[in-house]
Amino acid sequence: MIKKKSNLHVKVNELTSNAKADGSKSVEKMLKQSGNQQRKGLEIKKFIVFLLFALPCALCAQTEADMLKAIAEYNYELPIKQIPPVCGDSVLTPLRAQALKAMNRYSDSLKEWNSLLKADSTDVEILMELADCYKQIHRGIEASQCYARLLALSPENDFFRMQYIRSLLMTENYPQARDACHEWLEKDTISPLGYKYLAQAYEGMVPEDPQMLMNVFTAYNMAYRRDSLDGQVVASIAAIFNNNEQFAETVDLTERYRLSDTTNIDVNRQNAKAYCMLKDYKKAVNRYEALKQMGDRSFTTLYYAGMSHFGDNWVYGARDNLLEAHKKNPVDINVLYYLAKASARSSWKKEGVEYMEKALEILVPTDSVLVRMYDGLAECYELNQETDKQVKTLQKIYQITKDPFIFYKIAHAYELNWDTANAIYFYEKYMSFVPEHKRIALDEEGKPIEGAVTRYQHAAQRIERLREEDFFKNGRK
Repeated sequence: MIKKKSNLHVKVNELTSNAKADGSKSVEKMLKQSGNQQRKGLEIKKFIVFLLFALPCALCAQTEADMLKAIAEYNYELPIKQIPPVCGDSVLTPLRAQALKAMNRYSDSLKEWNSLLKADSTDVEILMELADCYKQIHRGIEASQCYARLLALSPENDFFRMQYIRSLLMTENYPQARDACHEWLEKDTISPLGYKYLAQAYEGMVPEDPQMLMNVFTAYNMAYRRDSLDGQVVASIAAIFNNNEQFAETVDLTERYRLSDTTNIDVNRQNAKAYCMLKDYKKAVNRYEALKQMGDRSFTTLYYAGMSHFGDNWVYGARDNLLEAHKKNPVDINVLYYLAKASARSSWKKEGVEYMEKALEILVPTDSVLVRMYDGLAECYELNQETDKQVKTLQKIYQITKDPFIFYKIAHAYELNWDTANAIYFYEKYMSFVPEHKRIALDEEGKPIEGAVTRYQHAAQRIERLREEDFFKNGRK
């Protein structure tokens, strides 16, 4: 017999079931809410992390944009003030370095670039900036070292090679520049720049070895054959011709160049000088006046312009140019000479006399200057053991000064050269000129000073000593 559940029991079960159902729904709801909160928390954390990284980047990007704008507007003070020195920032430090360089603060700019170079020793831009800064403050050795590193990084880069050789020439390291040029020309036998720099390297070596002049001409000639429109090469060859008095060759060379370019000042200077030396003064005047119109007011141009006017019998034009040249070099004898003649032949006759007197004053030194120079020359002869030349120089000093002490010095020179006879002769000659009251040392009361030896007494002692030595050596007094 099956008993039916009471209504109460059924309701209780229903309530229990409902309660369980409601409980599970609540738990699920709570779990969902907890999951949502965790996801939200994780998203917030991610957002915070994003801000930590993105905000500085945004600020940095904004700062970089501001600094670039300031530099573009030539407001170099702003990046210098806003960016800390040697801050290590790979973006901002170069901007500070560029601003410092633009303000001619090269030493400070070098500090910034060198700090960046520590992080990357192969950065081409940094090495280029360093080299340029070093060049600006005439530290050519460091500049050449930077270019050498760049060339080591890119051995086939002609620009780096060119800058390297130029820096060597700037520091007058001519042998190394020559070797670098030869290395370049081994790889590129048709490079006009390589031959031009080689010529310049040889040119720097000429003072020590004049035979290098032939190498200079050969190298310039090779450069000219490869590029006949390089004005610097043409002017250099023309200068060699002029110095060798090959003026017709200079005219031929420079006139051919002028068919394509009449504005090169160096070429026109050599061209004008050649015409002047060939006594084609009208042509020379035209060339020199054209140079002056182009802004060339160099001493050489003004001097030869004056000479050309003088040769063309236009003394006023000669005087104007020579007067301007005289202001640039007041002690040039040639300028004074022709300025005096041009002035005397025009309206400035008194000034002409003064200029010629000035030239003579410079050309003929004063007695004091001559004595000083001769005395120095005599000392050089003495140190080089050239007694005959030393004595002749001392005699020239005596002709100017008439000082008997010179005979004492001549006697001493002969004594050092073991010439006893001449030494005694000049010691005695010196002694003959010494007055009685100067032969011994006297005090203010006219009494002899004990222990004091005059030069007269010393000469007498030397004569006695020399005679004794000659007696024991040769058996004669």
